[in-house]
Amino acid sequence: MRLPAFNRSSAMLLLALAAGVCAAWAARQYLQDRAQLIEARAKVPMAQRIVAAHDLPAGTRLESEHLMIRSYPAALVSSDSLPPERYTELTGTVLRTPLRSGDPVLPVHAAAHQPGTFSSHLASGRRAITMPVDAINSVSGLLQPGDLIDLYVSFEYQRRRITAPLLQGVLVLATGASTQYVQEPGTTRPTPYATVTLDAAPEDAVKLVAARQSGIITAVLRPPHDGESTQKAVRGDLASLLGVNRPSPATSKKVPVLYGSQALRNVPRLIPTQSVPQAAGVFDLPYAPELVSAWMHAAAQRSVPDVPVHTDLADPSHILAGIVSE
Repeated sequence: MRLPAFNRSSAMLLLALAAGVCAAWAARQYLQDRAQLIEARAKVPMAQRIVAAHDLPAGTRLESEHLMIRSYPAALVSSDSLPPERYTELTGTVLRTPLRSGDPVLPVHAAAHQPGTFSSHLASGRRAITMPVDAINSVSGLLQPGDLIDLYVSFEYQRRRITAPLLQGVLVLATGASTQYVQEPGTTRPTPYATVTLDAAPEDAVKLVAARQSGIITAVLRPPHDGESTQKAVRGDLASLLGVNRPSPATSKKVPVLYGSQALRNVPRLIPTQSVPQAAGVFDLPYAPELVSAWMHAAAQRSVPDVPVHTDLADPSHILAGIVSE
């Protein structure tokens, strides 16, 4: 039986429409798969690295404002470049070479910050001299960096003991290896030490060395704001210092003769000996010593370093000028 022409045309139209729909869907699916494949091939893995936030000269101490984060293709980043989680490895370090803005900051570019040498803290014209603790024994173990001390020297002169100020207001720079510039982290108690380092002018350092060789040095701790020096010194032994020394009784060269027919008048040994007043052991030096640390106050007032001129405190001619040998 032969189908009508109308039904044949409708069937062919529906078949063509279905084929078109299937072709369109297949083409769309193909294009989507290709696009995903192309995107997958074109997508590059990225990695974040620490870079310079702006131009940095050599010697810059790196802080947070000097650094920033930038993304790079993972295949192109240097093996020694630093990710953001290693940021703390760079803070506080010093650049060895200059960097341009955006340059990766590598470990080789930075050096650990080293504090200045101890000598760099000395003022112009000053010297640091180290003394054993037993040479300044009165405050052994109690000194701390930044303290001021007075140094007294005791020596023999013309068979008499003399104690006089050697240097006054001397700044203690260090006790052992502990200084006022470098403190041990977590240290709250003073650590034992065998030496102390003092700030002095060159001439003061020479006096201190000479005094150690020919006398005994004793240190006395002084208040930090005391700007007065003392002229007090001592001569003689402890008995003369305390005023308990007495002269030997005067002896007569004549032999006393006693007569029974004469009244007793003058027998030297029976007359109480009159004590002769003795000079006190403490006396004043004929000059006013200058504090060794006076230069610090003068420099602070002028806000510029200054090389001080010191009075010759330890010159024996100065010390002995006020001593009258009897």
